Amino acid sequence: MSWFDVNQLEQCMRFYLRLLLSLCCCSVTFPALSTPSWWQDTLSAMPYSNLKERIEKSGSWYGCEVQLRDNSTFINAFCLDDFSYYQQHLYGEVILRRESAQFSFLTEYEWQRLNDLLLNLRKDGLVLRRVTIGKEQYDVVEALEKKSSELVDKEVILLMNRYPQETIRSLLWVKPDEFLTPSPSLNVHLRSDGEIIEVKVTRF
Repeated sequence: MSWFDVNQLEQCMRFYLRLLLSLCCCSVTFPALSTPSWWQDTLSAMPYSNLKERIEKSGSWYGCEVQLRDNSTFINAFCLDDFSYYQQHLYGEVILRRESAQFSFLTEYEWQRLNDLLLNLRKDGLVLRRVTIGKEQYDVVEALEKKSSELVDKEVILLMNRYPQETIRSLLWVKPDEFLTPSPSLNVHLRSDGEIIEVKVTRF
């Protein structure tokens, strides 16, 4: 890694520490809860073949069919009625493909739930890479190449607070060591539209 990459990565880490504090509009105390082992494995560097086997045999997930976005095709999948993500409860589905897993976790929209999910993703060590709200997009990687982390922090917060709650927003999260990687092994999209919140996870 070049000196520039190291310096940029250090800036990124400082940026996310401040972003975490900025997202907290009040003091929050998290209960001493742990996430399921399959979720920890998903976030880890475990080979995908091993993760796939863990999910298939974990006992937490059960076989089901899910409807694809074209509304005409159903595919075999695994479902989870209650994913206890720290203090939150999400409904989950996962499609286990040959080379990747596609998770979808859903809950009804509430502003506090959205804020809690932001904090929980950061608590899991993930970092924000891109923000899309309405038709406006903010690429954190590109911004940090030209601007200070302090300015990027300010611009992200202003963007996230600029639009009404019902505006469609999508936030892309990755692992810190893959922040500058063109094709990360883990992509987490947090999406909300004022009615539903979806956490969509792709794991290679």
